[in-house]
Amino acid sequence: MPASSFLPSGPPGPGSSSSPSREMRVSAAFIDLADTLVSDFEPADFLCRVTEHCMNLLEIGDAGVMLAAHDGPLRLVAASSERVRLVELFELDASEGPCCTAFRQATAIDHTNLATPSPRWPRFSARAHRAGYVSVHATPVLLRDEVLGVLNLFRRVPGPLPEADRQLARALADATAISLIQQTTLDQHRTLQAQLQQALDTRSIIEQAKGFLTARHETDPDTAFHRLRAHARHHHLRLADLSRDIVDGNATLPPPADPDPARV
Repeated sequence: MPASSFLPSGPPGPGSSSSPSREMRVSAAFIDLADTLVSDFEPADFLCRVTEHCMNLLEIGDAGVMLAAHDGPLRLVAASSERVRLVELFELDASEGPCCTAFRQATAIDHTNLATPSPRWPRFSARAHRAGYVSVHATPVLLRDEVLGVLNLFRRVPGPLPEADRQLARALADATAISLIQQTTLDQHRTLQAQLQQALDTRSIIEQAKGFLTARHETDPDTAFHRLRAHARHHHLRLADLSRDIVDGNATLPPPADPDPARV
């Protein structure tokens, strides 16, 4: 069972003495990210957990992961919210922004104040600021000299990411790259390219299922996605399999409970 199953998925509440310390959460995160040498490893679910660990450990508002298959374009494969997903897709479509620059230059990039449009990324700056973000930190996911993708961290306060968080973000990005490579040793016929392509393909079916649940239950995309993940975890199902069954009409989720007793 992933280490994250034993710890809260979000940051501890203020004044909560029962919340695990940051050191405990960091340890649990890296144990979880190292636990990839299993036969049913699912890249899409693994990368979702990467964003969850970023949210749990770093002073950020949202996180996303972009990857590129060999000689292929940079693609979004995981996002912590619908809001950041739309910003990331805009960045990819516009081909400008700190995340794209970090990928091309293989170095960490900061945009410390989105309220002041950068001449390097004017359209991205305006779009991200309208979405409620004030600064962005992007760190490449590196395997030695090869750039596999980018870890994107969006904040709601100005300024650079604190140095301790920068170092931890670098470690999380390195752990992501190492874990993806380690998993390929289970099957000599599986390659890193195939894993990245699988993550991209799986993300598509997850987005379809999320859209289906959003329309069917008249809820927002973030709520639909959290309910989808919670159902998969509770019933020990692969996220991709459950999403595919929902899209194909072979499975459904119960409607969310009505929080208003007067409507029951």
